[in-house]
Amino acid sequence: MKSQTVKVNNVFIDSIGIIVGKKEKEGPLGKYFKNHIKDSYFNQSSFELAQKELSNQAIKLAISKSRYESKDIEIAFGGDLSNQIFVSTSSINDYYFPYIGVYAACASFNLSLILGCIYIDNQLTNNALCFTSSHLGVSEKQFRYPNEYGIQKSSTNTTTTTGGVAVILKNKKDKVKISAFSLGRIVDVQSKNVNDMGTCMAYAAIDTFKVHLKNMNRKIADYDKIVTGDLSLYGSKVFHDELLSENYDLTGKYDDCGLMIYDLKKQDVNAGGSGPSCVGLVTFSYFINKLIKREYKRILIIATGALHSQISSQQKQSIPCIAHAIEMEVNYDY
Repeated sequence: MKSQTVKVNNVFIDSIGIIVGKKEKEGPLGKYFKNHIKDSYFNQSSFELAQKELSNQAIKLAISKSRYESKDIEIAFGGDLSNQIFVSTSSINDYYFPYIGVYAACASFNLSLILGCIYIDNQLTNNALCFTSSHLGVSEKQFRYPNEYGIQKSSTNTTTTTGGVAVILKNKKDKVKISAFSLGRIVDVQSKNVNDMGTCMAYAAIDTFKVHLKNMNRKIADYDKIVTGDLSLYGSKVFHDELLSENYDLTGKYDDCGLMIYDLKKQDVNAGGSGPSCVGLVTFSYFINKLIKREYKRILIIATGALHSQISSQQKQSIPCIAHAIEMEVNYDY
């Protein structure tokens, strides 16, 4: 279905706001994170309020670095893992721009960017604010067990990244542009293991990857990097090995944000990072830096989401998954 993939002609990165947790700051990409918190509560009374503040601070940072003031923002797209995306919704209470809440689990941020591209490229707006956040304490409490319980984690469990990320897109030319996106299809491999979401999400990432290359008439060699959002240790291996079996050789081209943001040997993170902010924190710190410096020309970012709920997992239903991809590249006309 070619309608899954859309070329984008006029969408550029205006500004970025990022703030991370203590563990993320202590990870391999720590030097890219100028703004971080020292404890998980962020001077708040609950993890949920801490995540709300992370989201709020990321948005403020993006606006402060932008050519726009808050009153100039024409629309916002945001989503997260909290119940009914309440964190995202409540974090923009003090603003007056139109807002669309989105949910694609850990692929929510890419979906926000895609909607921003649609609005700008179709001249519905001149700019768009796209944001997300996640917090280890909030996600564990909601989807598994509160950290305070001390439940033994499986080696396949991932660690939800604590952080907020906001990006303002615009139609004015700048150094980096979004050149295409592919919307994912639901892929359900009948996995019911909520302690290993990386493996089942890998198949959604594979599907979107193949669709994007086919529809864009691209080859692996056309990209400097192909990056998944948060498949982490086990899912990234499935992604790489399954594609290799189909003659897609990603050797030297493939990275996973969940493996990049933490040091699996030195940090207690089990299989690596996950969460809606994971792909955004890595993409718009490390990879955007590579594009701005023109060390990379083009990258493909595939964010994955496990679309189960608290109830569906308790009822032992399988986990439907999705993957949304965005293609970013250097704008050589700037």
